[in-house]
Amino acid sequence: MNRTEFLIAIDDILELDEGTLKGPEILADLDEWDSLAFLSVIAMADDEFDIVIEGERLEKIQTVEDLVGLVSANFSD
Repeated sequence: MNRTEFLIAIDDILELDEGTLKGPEILADLDEWDSLAFLSVIAMADDEFDIVIEGERLEKIQTVEDLVGLVSANFSD
């Protein structure tokens, strides 16, 4: 999975049109962003990248780009 595929996966979780999210969006401003969406993204990061996101890091997530930053080291080319 690469950055684009990750953003598309988040679009899918949030039931947005593919290509909607670009990165700078503030999660709290998205009507579709709720606790279930948050848990779904965390589960996807675990399944796709074998990343466990700990509480301290979770508190710092405010934008889509913050989510990308958590998994970007594991993107394929």
